[in-house]
Amino acid sequence: YLVTLVAFSSLVAYLIWFVRKRRKLSRSYETEGITILGDVEYDDGYGDVNGGFLAMFLRFVKNGCRRNDYGFVVYDLEKVANHPACDYYDKHVEKQKAGKRGKQSKPLGKIRKNVRVYHHYPRESVSILVLPKYPYSGQPKIDLEADWASFAERNGIPSEFDDESYNDYDQVGDADPRINLPKTLSRDRSLGVLIISAFWISFCFFGALYICFQIEVIEEYYPDESAGWAWGVFWITCGGIVPIVAGLGNYLRWKRYEWWILKSGKVLNSGGSNDADGMKADEGNYVQMT
Repeated sequence: YLVTLVAFSSLVAYLIWFVRKRRKLSRSYETEGITILGDVEYDDGYGDVNGGFLAMFLRFVKNGCRRNDYGFVVYDLEKVANHPACDYYDKHVEKQKAGKRGKQSKPLGKIRKNVRVYHHYPRESVSILVLPKYPYSGQPKIDLEADWASFAERNGIPSEFDDESYNDYDQVGDADPRINLPKTLSRDRSLGVLIISAFWISFCFFGALYICFQIEVIEEYYPDESAGWAWGVFWITCGGIVPIVAGLGNYLRWKRYEWWILKSGKVLNSGGSNDADGMKADEGNYVQMT
């Protein structure tokens, strides 16, 4: 009971806190991001493996680990630095002039960054969204749009009435009825998972509580049963292990995810694009959950 309680408590904390912060960060690209051109690298192959059982096994493992949902985005950091909305490197120049320790004032070459992709094919010269304060935060725009659609509050098809009102409305004075789409066809299932998780948390908590009371009853008949030990395990789990695993565990996972989105990547020299030309050898691997 208590092990299951810890697992579902972690899941609830993940859905309530982690998922909301992840979605807020993703949405910040829509309002704050700048657009530059870059490439998306995607390879679903397995090197020299040519068919057979091994290839099928590797594909099964890769799909199970969701590694086929990841690719690499490559874009020029100079374009980010030269954008009017980006003052990241100017701030470091001011720090250097003031005698403070700072990074290089201008980036060199391109960055190759591991990202989540929803469209499984390579692309060239596509729109890349970058947060001005974080030059390494580039994400493919159409993949971000697919991510936004997965948790849109209103996602659906207008009804026949909506279509008629759209054809008749005054584009100057009336509001576009398309902004009032019904809450249908949404792919966000967080609420349903939360309800199921809350049920299992309650079931496991009261089940463990019932067992502790029953141990108190039978303790005098069975010397090997200890109510004090049972209550100790119960309170240590509920008051210590659950907050640590659910709270601290999700916090550490968020910090890892935030670093992967905003700061991970390998900076390449201006003349090279392979691993030997890299200046920063940490591309950052992460498995993203919705």
